[in-house]
Amino acid sequence: MEITRLLSVAKGELPADLLLVNAVVVNVFSGEVEPANVAICGDRIAGIGDYHEAREVLDLGGKYLAPGLINGHTHLESSMLSVAQYTRAVVPRGTLAVVTDLHEITNVCGLRGIRYVLNSARRLPLGFFLVAPSCVPATHLETSGASLEPKDIQKVLRWKGCIGLGEVMNFPGVLSSDRSVLSKINLAEGMVVDGHAPGITGKSLNAYIAAGILSDHESVSLEEAREKLRRGMYVMIREGTSEKNLDALLPLVTDKTYKRCLFVVDDRSPVDLLSDGDIDAVVRKAIRLGLDPVRAIQMATINAAEYFKLSKLGAVAPGYVANLIVIEELSSLRVDMVFYRGLLVARGGKPNS
Repeated sequence: MEITRLLSVAKGELPADLLLVNAVVVNVFSGEVEPANVAICGDRIAGIGDYHEAREVLDLGGKYLAPGLINGHTHLESSMLSVAQYTRAVVPRGTLAVVTDLHEITNVCGLRGIRYVLNSARRLPLGFFLVAPSCVPATHLETSGASLEPKDIQKVLRWKGCIGLGEVMNFPGVLSSDRSVLSKINLAEGMVVDGHAPGITGKSLNAYIAAGILSDHESVSLEEAREKLRRGMYVMIREGTSEKNLDALLPLVTDKTYKRCLFVVDDRSPVDLLSDGDIDAVVRKAIRLGLDPVRAIQMATINAAEYFKLSKLGAVAPGYVANLIVIEELSSLRVDMVFYRGLLVARGGKPNS
């Protein structure tokens, strides 16, 4: 998009392409909700405030406008759906970006499996961000169809859309200073490196983090999660199909700690996607358990965007990508409309096409 046109729309000199009026904006920066109109130019938000001119005007009638949800850790293959059908399942519920570690399909068919998913994701109304599978196979005891060595990881890390290294499941390899494992971590220097450290505590946890690993989604107790947070990790609070840790870990989230926490699903079955949803289901449950709705939305939007360095995602703000959801009421997170890059792609829980 031409930046000068975006700025002209922001200044009110040119009409917006789309104007969402009578919105109540969920501000993930301040934790407030604010009545405003939102001007969209192309695939970007031009401004929030007193805008009136646009080629198309849509009256939200006082409904809430929030950033599209971001699923910060999932294995798309676990849905057992094609990429297109997965997108049809999650987008109408508000998920507009996923960070996926494709180690399961890679275990079967190597880099061809990753390329298949990425190619299938093109032109779909869902942002796919890849983290290179760090442990294929997961252990030397496993029989797999492929093995990713450091040279393969180096190749994947250079691909467009790859933002870091996937969960380092081989924590014994990290703690024993296995050359191959540490080489993969070093190759991702400056990028995110996700962890997988169930039950690791004390000096072993110190060593695991010192290797360069930034996050963990495997905590099952509050004490375990609190230690990891205190040592500098981002804590991914997981609520999926098989592993459900939200009840135990939600007390970790306070005014002092919430910026280091984000919601993820890890694995979610097609039955759960159909009946309950994706990351939206985690947000709803957190609200039912007593978390402030705006705080819950922050943990599924801006927190994930900032951890993964997803520039201009995760907020309703000038210059940000216009990935937006219209919510009838915050407590139930009932999503009425979904906009991907400024285009209406779902309404009433159904995709537009």
